[in-house]
Amino acid sequence: MAGVLEDLGATYGAWWIDFLGEHNHIGGEEATRWLLERSRLSTGDLMLDCGAFVGAAARLAADEAGVRAVALDMNRDFLVAGRALEDGQGIEWVEGITQRLPFRDGAFASVWALDTSIATREMSRVTAPGGTVCLCCEVPEDSRGGMDAFADEWAEFGFRLAAHQQMTNEATIAWRRAEAEMVRKRPYYEERYGPRGYLAQLDLVAAMLHSYERGEQGHGLFVFSR
Repeated sequence: MAGVLEDLGATYGAWWIDFLGEHNHIGGEEATRWLLERSRLSTGDLMLDCGAFVGAAARLAADEAGVRAVALDMNRDFLVAGRALEDGQGIEWVEGITQRLPFRDGAFASVWALDTSIATREMSRVTAPGGTVCLCCEVPEDSRGGMDAFADEWAEFGFRLAAHQQMTNEATIAWRRAEAEMVRKRPYYEERYGPRGYLAQLDLVAAMLHSYERGEQGHGLFVFSR
């Protein structure tokens, strides 16, 4: 596992591959399990993992809940790497984008997007009646009406918020650790990403961290049901 992720991190020069790992979202595997427990997935159900990276959520759901999982990502290298990992052979790997999902209406019992692009209309389209949408994502802070607006957006497509866990503190800590580690090991990451790539990635992490510290962004786990 470590070798696969290390190779991807070196190839793509992306801090998030190095620091977030296989379950490439805030909260990691623990957050994936939290969502799975509330997803209402049963053995044999069809589940879609959008922007799946190496399909950690899809592979976990297939292994532990007995679902039929589809992992979708626009990057073929991520899909190839995921297929080669443990339990990867039992997953359907599809190259595509969340904004234009290559699936029929109502095809999936549960649709997931974990710290990746969210396309509300398209994800709603492929979710079956009675199904769930499971998310790990950024939203504007509650004090600015962000949660209400986010829930209202899904309500337009017949969903209600069934479960929510605040992850803003965890996200802030993760970004702060990533920034500090990149500064501490600058020679290593400059060699890994290239000098310009290193500065671009460091600026990206710093901008994210500042948005959290200024109270502009929050982060959470969400389960919507219809």
